[in-house]
Amino acid sequence: MVFGGGGAAFAYFTSTGSGTGSATVGQAATWDVTQTSTTGTIYPGSGASTIVFNVKNISNGDQSYATSAVAVNSSGGDITVNGTPVSGCQASWFTASVSNDAGAGTNIAAGGSASVTVSVSMPSNATTNQDACEGQSPDVTLTVN
Repeated sequence: MVFGGGGAAFAYFTSTGSGTGSATVGQAATWDVTQTSTTGTIYPGSGASTIVFNVKNISNGDQSYATSAVAVNSSGGDITVNGTPVSGCQASWFTASVSNDAGAGTNIAAGGSASVTVSVSMPSNATTNQDACEGQSPDVTLTVN
């Protein structure tokens, strides 16, 4: 037998191709905002309640935490307590402000959180009797975005 030298020859075609696929982008989730503590007592013209909130990122990715805002809840001009209006205790008699916001202007990682401290007071700016507010615990809402 005689074998041919050299090597084997192969024939082939060339071509091109393309295809498409898709990736999935997650969505932002709402922040989980919970009150963790309250200290202090409010009186007309003196004292304040300090409320500490925990703001947690419950999404699966980083979220931008830009700002926060706080307000004393009201219905028809009166404060609410557990969602129920307190007749004669005007929300305009209260001042609420964010006194410390550790997370504002940052990105919070998935599962991470930041602390927000809020102050609520009752400046002595009313010229009427404020007895309707005695012993009440006004609802306060912290909104973050």
